[in-house]
Amino acid sequence: MISRPNNILILLNNFVSTKLTFVVCTFAIYAVYRKVAIFQQRIFSPFLLLIGLIWLQIGPAFEIGNHFYVNDWELRESISDMINASFSFFNFGAQNLISLSLRKKGVNFLRKPNFEPEYYYLRGLMECVVIVLDVLFVVTILIQPALYNTLGRDRSSSVLSPLAGVAGILTLFRLWFNLGPNPYTKWGGIFFLVMALLGVGMFQLYKEICNEIVHIFIGGSFVCSVIPFSVALWNIESLESISKEDLDSAENINEETGEKTEQEV
Repeated sequence: MISRPNNILILLNNFVSTKLTFVVCTFAIYAVYRKVAIFQQRIFSPFLLLIGLIWLQIGPAFEIGNHFYVNDWELRESISDMINASFSFFNFGAQNLISLSLRKKGVNFLRKPNFEPEYYYLRGLMECVVIVLDVLFVVTILIQPALYNTLGRDRSSSVLSPLAGVAGILTLFRLWFNLGPNPYTKWGGIFFLVMALLGVGMFQLYKEICNEIVHIFIGGSFVCSVIPFSVALWNIESLESISKEDLDSAENINEETGEKTEQEV
């Protein structure tokens, strides 16, 4: 059992992290509302982006409920139950939804990769990987409840966490180029990924040393990752406002299609 002062500290951290998640995600939702016409112009689905942000708010609400009922706010013992399953669904599902929502506008979900020599074979291979990952994100969202029920908390998390990390990498590049490129979408995407990976690292550290103080930095890292992401959403640009130099850069580093196009960024 953890000491009373540490218990109070962790309890307060959970409440603060949960409330901060609602505040930051609400800001992100308003950022989408503020420039919804640009989002509709540039990405696959602003609607899915909003749903993903709402799921990010719902997840911590289930998590704090799980901590209240299980192990006196500690993480030391993993117990599979409906509350944690709900947290798992909304938390991991949000990462996949957000990555899918930021796909480039007008790019087919299922398409033939471009292996023409002028576009380089490596780009064609990268496009194949992205197509497979997008399908995998959709399938994972649909089967996640069954996956949790079959594998339990720890084993399902070990499957879903790497996929969420890959979704984070795609989110970085899609945010950077599909809604920019500019310094806000670039660094917002980078710090989003760095803070999310820091949270994963803190969780692995906790499992090694079982020190509840580390618990504070797990949720804190994940919450903080949404802050630069939200700032990036606030500072997106329309195609008309992008400089020719930035437009050429986005064309040359097109993570979505591996192609150089005149209109799609």
